[in-house]
Amino acid sequence: MSKNDDKIKALMKTVEDKRSAIGFKPRSSWQTNGIFKFGDGSSHMNLNTVNSPALIVGALAHILRDGKSHEEAAEILGVSGATEILYDGYVLSDWIHDFKLRCEQITFEEEKAKLNRLEVQLKKMISEDTRTEMALDVIAAILK
Repeated sequence: MSKNDDKIKALMKTVEDKRSAIGFKPRSSWQTNGIFKFGDGSSHMNLNTVNSPALIVGALAHILRDGKSHEEAAEILGVSGATEILYDGYVLSDWIHDFKLRCEQITFEEEKAKLNRLEVQLKKMISEDTRTEMALDVIAAILK
C-alpha cells in the first residue's frame, strides 16, 4: 500500500459526497417552446442544446432592451397601463424561468464532469494493492 493511498481514498470519498450533494440534473420543464429567436430573424437559440451561460445572458439582455424600449415608447405616447410585453409569444417571466433552468442544468453538467475527471485521475493514482482491496470490498458488499 502506497503512503498516499489513504489520502487518495479520502479524496475519492469527498468526490462521492459531492456527487451525492449535487443530486439529480434539473428536469426540463419549459414554460416556453425552448427556442429563443433574436429579433434579426436569422439567428435563434435552442435552450435544449445551448451550453454557454453567456449566450443565455445575451438573450435575456435582448429581451430586457426591448422591454425598456417598449416602456419608453409608452411613456412618450402617454399610454398608461401598458400590458406585459410578449416576446415570441411568451411573457418575460416565462423566458426568465427557462433561462434560469437552463443555467442550472449547465452548472450541474459542468460540476458532474469535473467530479468525473477527478475520480478518474484519483483512480489512476491509487496503488494496485489498494485497488484490489477496494474491488474486494465492493464484491463483499454485493454478496451481503
